[in-house]
Amino acid sequence: MLAFRKMLRAPYRIGMFGLGHVGGALARRLVDDADAIARAANRPILLEAIVVARPQGRVAPAPFMTAEELIARPSLDAVVELVGGLEPAHTYIKNALSAGLEVITANKQVVATQGPALARLGRLRFEASVASAIPIVETLADTLGSDRIRSIISILNGTTNSMLGAIAGGASYAEALADAQRRGLAEADPSADVDAHDPAAKLAILSMLAFRRRVDPSHIERVGIRSLEPAQLAAARQRGFVIKLIAAATMHDDASIEADVRPRLVPDDAAMARVEGAMNAIALDAQYAGSLVLQGPGAGPDAAASAVLADLVRAAKDAPASAGSLLASLAPQPAATVAPLGPKNPYPAAS
Repeated sequence: MLAFRKMLRAPYRIGMFGLGHVGGALARRLVDDADAIARAANRPILLEAIVVARPQGRVAPAPFMTAEELIARPSLDAVVELVGGLEPAHTYIKNALSAGLEVITANKQVVATQGPALARLGRLRFEASVASAIPIVETLADTLGSDRIRSIISILNGTTNSMLGAIAGGASYAEALADAQRRGLAEADPSADVDAHDPAAKLAILSMLAFRRRVDPSHIERVGIRSLEPAQLAAARQRGFVIKLIAAATMHDDASIEADVRPRLVPDDAAMARVEGAMNAIALDAQYAGSLVLQGPGAGPDAAASAVLADLVRAAKDAPASAGSLLASLAPQPAATVAPLGPKNPYPAAS
């Protein structure tokens, strides 16, 4: 172990915005798995400073300071943004990039709406912004970067997927929501999930990476799950279907994009029908690689922290920020015109 430590490069020093569930999980990993992380990155990754809204009385593994103090700290190599929401997260990210710091974020809203402009300012990494532990962001930008992705079919919201399972079992929408809130899957205001804003933002990110076109998430039509009743899901089951909230996008002739998020009737022998609970799944149709399906935990502190840590290791190794570079190249483009996929494809609409 001593010989290994002598071979390591200088520590990679980071600051963090936010110490909620995901921030707490990441901080624990940085302490508990420090040696394994150092081996993966070929250098220690050290958490030096944390910004939270109300630090009074809180205990943390690094000193609390203001956002301005953290960004001005000369020893830092990067910051991790885990605040969520558009503001002040967008300002934190913009100021850190402008100061020459690398930024790792899990913030789907900021990346979907401001990602291309922010990525022009510096290295931006955002693996955790879509589907948490599923390694899809850098896969699309790097591994499949020379391929042509023709379509995306996905389940990108674990909260609604879990709720639909409960409704299929006979629970009402209200009962399923209350249970999801008790288990920490749904927020007190669940509209981002149940009205499909969350998966629309994630689909916008995937579409930009897959199709190399700038996509405004507000242009993606969305239909949520509020109106679904147990009888509808039971009737679908009798006909050999499972109702899932499907986020899908297709590009035609390297030009026109069709995308939407809506409940759809998925045949019960399809891979998407077997995605249960808070799991996510993403199916890609690539011209050369063929059909690919990635599935895994799409929510939860440990899953999200795992994706953030993957980006941190890449950053510490000076690996290219492929997804960030791709978004930066899209910044000069006007937003693409996005038409809805409509009620028939990729599966029949359920509502």
